[in-house]
Amino acid sequence: MDEFNIHKIDPELLEEMKKIVVARIRTSSDDLVITIGDKDYNKKEILESVEKGDELGLEIIDTQMEFLRDMASGLFYKQNA
Repeated sequence: MDEFNIHKIDPELLEEMKKIVVARIRTSSDDLVITIGDKDYNKKEILESVEKGDELGLEIIDTQMEFLRDMASGLFYKQNA
């Protein structure tokens, strides 16, 4: 499979991906926290970054979409069996 590059994606497709990721995050627990490097980000900060499409938001979108692709392809289940 070719390497996916979130920075080179069609803007319309990126907006659709943002909607999917925002919906997933909104359904997450309110105490959601992710740590990148030595910084923690809460649910509100994560949502803001994804909606803005800043560097953190793009990284979250990329990670979430990779997870969904792995689930759809069955790879997630094979790795966690």
